[in-house]
Amino acid sequence: MDLDHFNRLKNNLDAACTLIAVSKGQPIDKIQALYDLGQRDFGENFLQELQSKKAELPMDIRWHFLGNIQSNKLHDVVSCSDLIHSISRKKIYNKLLSLDQEKENKILLQLKLGNESSKSGFTDHEIYEIIGLHPANSPVLIKGLMVIAENNISADEITAQFHFAAKVFNKIKLLDENIELLSMGMSGDFNIALDAGSNMIRIGTSLFGERKK
Repeated sequence: MDLDHFNRLKNNLDAACTLIAVSKGQPIDKIQALYDLGQRDFGENFLQELQSKKAELPMDIRWHFLGNIQSNKLHDVVSCSDLIHSISRKKIYNKLLSLDQEKENKILLQLKLGNESSKSGFTDHEIYEIIGLHPANSPVLIKGLMVIAENNISADEITAQFHFAAKVFNKIKLLDENIELLSMGMSGDFNIALDAGSNMIRIGTSLFGERKK
C-alpha cells in the first residue's frame, strides 16, 4: 500500500476535486490506514461488501456505490450509500423514483462513452431527457455524471471522450441547479480527466495495491 502516493495525490489535487479511494476487494486495515490520514470518501462495487465494511468502519465515511445495480437490491444500495454513481439503466432510475424513501438520495447518471457493448450507460440525449423530465420535488437528487473511458484506446481518444463528457456535464448544469459532480478518471487516466474538467476521481489499485483474490 503506497501511502506516499496517497499523500502526493491529495496534496496535488485542487481543493474542489474529490478523491474516491476505490476499496473493493481491500481489507479493513488498509481502508482504516487511509482514513487515519484523513481520507473520507471510499468506493465499493458490491452491496454485501459495502454493508460489511460500513458496519465495521467509522460512521463518518462517505460511501460511494460504483457497481452494477440489481433492481431487487436497489433499496439496500440506497440505504448504504451517500452517492450512487452507477445509475445506468432507465429501469433502475424509474424504480429509484418509486421507492418509499426517508432521506434524500444523491445519484449520478452514467454517460456511455464509445461503443463497447460491455459498457453500460445512457447516451447524451437520454441524459438530457431524464434531467428535463426529472420531478422537481423528488427525494432523488441528480448530482451529475459518471463516466468510464473505453478500454484499449489511445490517450488522444481518451482525451476526446473526456472532453465530450465535460461538454455534456456543462450543458446539464444549465438544466438543473443540483448538478455539480463530474466523476471521471481512474488510476490510468485521471490526469487526462482532471485536465478535461473532472472534479471527482476514482483511484483504487495505485493507492491500495493489488486486490485480494
